Amino acid sequence: MPPKHTVPPCGNPLYSEWLKEWMQEAKAAKNNKSYYVYKKAYESVEKYPIPFQHPAEATILNGIGPTLIQKLERKLNQHCKENSQPMPSRPDEGTKEFTSIENESKNQKKITTSKTYVPQYRSGAYAIMLALYKYCELESTPSVTKSELIKEAQNYCDASFDMPIANQKYYTAWNCMKTLLDKDYVYKNGYPVRFSLTESGLKIAKQMIQTVKSQGKLIFPGFDFDQLEAKKCIDRELSLSTNENFSNSKTIINLVDDPVQIGISYQYKNQSIIEPSTSTSLSNNELNAFSNLKPIEWAPGTFEVILVLDNREVKLKKDRDYIQDSLQQKGLEISVRNLELGDVIWVARKCNGLSQQELVLDYVIERKRMDDLVGSIKDGRFREQKFRLSRSGMGQIIYLIEDYNMKEVAEFGMDAIKSAMSSTQVLNGFFLKRTSTIDQSIDYLVRMTNMLKKLYENTTLYSIPDGAIYRKNFLDLKQHLATIYANRTFHVSYASYSELNSKSRSLTLKDTFVKLLMTVRGISVEKAAEIAKVYSTPHHLFEAYNSLNNEEAKKKMLMEIGGNMVRRRKIGTSLSEKVYQIWNSDIYP
Repeated sequence: MPPKHTVPPCGNPLYSEWLKEWMQEAKAAKNNKSYYVYKKAYESVEKYPIPFQHPAEATILNGIGPTLIQKLERKLNQHCKENSQPMPSRPDEGTKEFTSIENESKNQKKITTSKTYVPQYRSGAYAIMLALYKYCELESTPSVTKSELIKEAQNYCDASFDMPIANQKYYTAWNCMKTLLDKDYVYKNGYPVRFSLTESGLKIAKQMIQTVKSQGKLIFPGFDFDQLEAKKCIDRELSLSTNENFSNSKTIINLVDDPVQIGISYQYKNQSIIEPSTSTSLSNNELNAFSNLKPIEWAPGTFEVILVLDNREVKLKKDRDYIQDSLQQKGLEISVRNLELGDVIWVARKCNGLSQQELVLDYVIERKRMDDLVGSIKDGRFREQKFRLSRSGMGQIIYLIEDYNMKEVAEFGMDAIKSAMSSTQVLNGFFLKRTSTIDQSIDYLVRMTNMLKKLYENTTLYSIPDGAIYRKNFLDLKQHLATIYANRTFHVSYASYSELNSKSRSLTLKDTFVKLLMTVRGISVEKAAEIAKVYSTPHHLFEAYNSLNNEEAKKKMLMEIGGNMVRRRKIGTSLSEKVYQIWNSDIYP
């Protein structure tokens, strides 16, 4: 009879005991899944005769994985502490550092940087990009229809935009448009749909043209690419409808690298659109003072252009330095400070380093997220900001609108938003630039800065002495200088800019009167300015009412104001009566 086979004793009775305990707990809790996991591990440990120095060595057994190893390790650590025994070290501790470095290097190899998409030569996407570039940049056509685009793009493509490619039932070169839209190279809107290049698409198109040109190939016969880039107008997307009372003058900047919309100055033939502080005529003393003014000159090369960012301009409350850090990472030298007006301005700073002399250039940006625009319209800040910007004396006022929290915008109403933006462009004469993200806004500021450096750093700057600047005559002075020196722009120092546009110190009595008139429903900035030109203070308005004996005449007194002006400056019958009832009637309606 063969000898009876003896089962070797368990080499790890502690592990076996703990696993059996957990198995029984799982059974009592009716957790069948955990029960069978512990049962399988328990049976494996029971059969293994060799003792382990550390639970990590038990991974060779069937049914024991990383989770159970960690649980056994915690239990062993507790057992060692209770019995004042040293905790054994893990067997892989010596190679832990090496393994970590090896894993890190493997992870780094897996990380791939996304490459910028550049369309293949004479592909559908390549042809669409070139056709849009020609329309938008060389022929100043902001957007084109599909049929116009296909007709031009076919000249630069080997495949057909109408007939499917061989072995493809539906695929034509036009299908590449989806890729360009996904890459944010092309923007489409309107009905019928019209297409135009985005800023990133414009950049890629220029790279494509430069690459082909370096190979000695000619894309646009009859067009000198470099010369056109240096001379063409900065504005390329926005086309505003104007009436016969407007004259449209566009700012032109020599461009080499990248065009950017800077702004359009809309003016009446005789005066600025909104100049509530401008009097109808200047006194002899004022004319003498203006004629004796000697502007200060800054020679080219003696200054540098710096972007100034308002210190309240942030991405989010939790990420306050994002804009500042992003601008600096893109190589811009910026200054962050508390601006009295606007979110971004540019200054020319003397390079001698002896004194901090700064002139404010003729550009100011008011940045608004779309949800903030809605809030400012609701509480009246939007109207007040436009009023202050209009009397700042800045030649180019830009509203930078950034899409954000569009759900709130939709609840407020897109028609109201579109009306506010149209009014800002057409009625106020400000330039409006719209971006999709904060990063697009930052790119716009970078290009603006580079363009203004080219515009100003090689020219002579003229500034008005601080002693000649007063709030009450500043806009008159600017208009007078523009009449005498048609080809010059006169700037002010940063100190004067802050003083002129301070909320607490800059309002004259006439300006305050204009703001009071604007509180009457139906009185716009333009209508208030027209009233203030005739009656410069409340006292003058009261005297005029008191000089009339007939109440009907008092009600219609303001109807004659703005009679020869455009409609938005004209005071109607009902509005004239409303002003009378609020300002002069004993009984408030």
